[in-house]
Amino acid sequence: MTTETSHTARPLRVRFARKPEHLQEVLAATSCDDRPEPVVITETRELTPAEYDAFSRTLLQDRDWLAGKGGYPDQTTRHVVEVKAENRETLYVDPSGFAYGRYVGMAIED
Repeated sequence: MTTETSHTARPLRVRFARKPEHLQEVLAATSCDDRPEPVVITETRELTPAEYDAFSRTLLQDRDWLAGKGGYPDQTTRHVVEVKAENRETLYVDPSGFAYGRYVGMAIED
């Protein structure tokens, strides 16, 4: 079952992969020395583990729930959709106005 919730935006630092095809590309990019970016979570998308697995295997596939979201609406901080599922790594997706995972990343620990 897929649910969508909106909540007050909160700051977080995320390291992104650009146009990753699948989760393995995101994992590889998040271990690099690229600088993490501050983000604001504007929406949380709760997926079942099966939905998450399908999403993470096809990050470039269009999804209605990503369309028109993300980017830098305030010109300073990247806005993202948080994607969660039980027993899965939380992903942060910035479709930058598109309907696919144009930028996908994971939070980093300071």
